[in-house]
Amino acid sequence: MSGKRPDIDVFTSLKAKELKFGKVPKARVWFEGNPGEESSSHVERENLPEEVEPDVTYRNVKVDWTVLSRLVHPTDPDQIEAERDEES
Repeated sequence: MSGKRPDIDVFTSLKAKELKFGKVPKARVWFEGNPGEESSSHVERENLPEEVEPDVTYRNVKVDWTVLSRLVHPTDPDQIEAERDEES
């Protein structure tokens, strides 16, 4: 994301003594719409691999998830400059 402050800043955290998946989840996050946006997300995991396995019990799990998003209007001077840079 650019150096500007986000319009949306979401943080959530999960802790579990035990966590077991019956099947591997298909988790996805996407952003879309008008006006445009700049977004980023970050995940920190403890005792949980990036790709979990079905029927495996994970213990003392912690997951922190942060999402930052900033709305970008087509007339935003920073957006106009970024588009010019992409065209060059």
